[in-house]
Amino acid sequence: MPLTQTIINKLSPSDTALQTKRPDKHSDGNGLQLWVRYTGVKSWICAYRWQGKQQTLTIGTTDTLKLQQARQRNLEIKRMIAEGIDPKEDKKQQQAERDGSQSFDTIAQAWYSERKTYLAASTFSRNYSAYMRDVKPAIGHKNINDVTPPDVLAIGKAIEKRGASDMAKRTIREIGQVFKYAIRNGLAMHNPATDLTEAIKPRKAGNHARITSQQLPKLLQDIEAYGGDMLVKLGLWFMCYTFVRTQELRFMEWSEIDYQANVWRVPAEKMKAKRLHIVPLSPQVLAMLEQIKALGFSDKYVFFNPSTRKPYSSHAFLNALKRMGYQGRMTGHGFRGLASTTLHEQGFMHEAIELQLAHEKENKISKAYNGAQHLPYRTKMMNEWANFIDDAYAGKTDNIIYANFKQQTQKHG
Repeated sequence: MPLTQTIINKLSPSDTALQTKRPDKHSDGNGLQLWVRYTGVKSWICAYRWQGKQQTLTIGTTDTLKLQQARQRNLEIKRMIAEGIDPKEDKKQQQAERDGSQSFDTIAQAWYSERKTYLAASTFSRNYSAYMRDVKPAIGHKNINDVTPPDVLAIGKAIEKRGASDMAKRTIREIGQVFKYAIRNGLAMHNPATDLTEAIKPRKAGNHARITSQQLPKLLQDIEAYGGDMLVKLGLWFMCYTFVRTQELRFMEWSEIDYQANVWRVPAEKMKAKRLHIVPLSPQVLAMLEQIKALGFSDKYVFFNPSTRKPYSSHAFLNALKRMGYQGRMTGHGFRGLASTTLHEQGFMHEAIELQLAHEKENKISKAYNGAQHLPYRTKMMNEWANFIDDAYAGKTDNIIYANFKQQTQKHG
């Protein structure tokens, strides 16, 4: 029998409720119940089934919800269930929104703000982008104390599934750092990310995927025919000519280019080895930079996403190669491997090649390193390499090596 406001007003705890401290349950129909507790509090309860299990959800008390209001709220919950929304998760999200200071995202943003003051810009951008892409959508809305180890592990596993095991581990560690920050500030009591990196399988060791020199002409022709973002296309050409790391390319700034010396001076804080790196700019590269300026794309960064005015994500160039049909066959790092192999095969000085690759191995080269070491030789080597790329694009090859490039290497000494 449905309840009435008169009946509700007259209800009081029964002797059984007082003795057992279990509530008396009165049904209004359609899953709406009124529980009269031994304390005298009258609570509205919605009973429902979710994923095959019987569930209950407290939606208020008679002090805050009258009968008609409780019925309306009960109907809203039934509609949510019909739409595939878990009422309990929805309630937690609303609670987190009401108490934003306790949400994981609010605390994470405060932690990242502190990190930004002392991390290298490239490192901060990489980590923060991963947070916005993989972490915030999954747990950002949750009260930080409601985040569980399975929640954190699910994020790591989703990243691992993309083949990025190292990133998965790094992201779990970052989540753990947010919890440590929260614990220090009295906002959390536990760290659910502890020891979870062990659940991520180690990345299989191996070389970065890259094409062979015989396949280079086809790649260059595919890059030139690429119909996607123009700056991504030019960025791929830039990597062909200079074989810099993708990260160095992404954060390249116009202010770092020395047009008098025709070099790009990459600041130490942007480099993996934390040393100034000088990249000689061939005539082809200088012409490309002028092309970018002529397109009206000039900004703080040379290669940036026009829609956000920020550097491209680390996946922008890899995704372009994927769309060209080179998934698993070529990466941004592949340009470096291809250049290193070819230059070594053609007899260029090992030290000059290693310096131009900005390798960070602790050997006699890096210990004595300065940015201008072997610079005249490296400049000539980079100019010859750029000519080699042009010849490859034009199809001037034999089936083994590029004849024009071979002739040039005989003069490099």
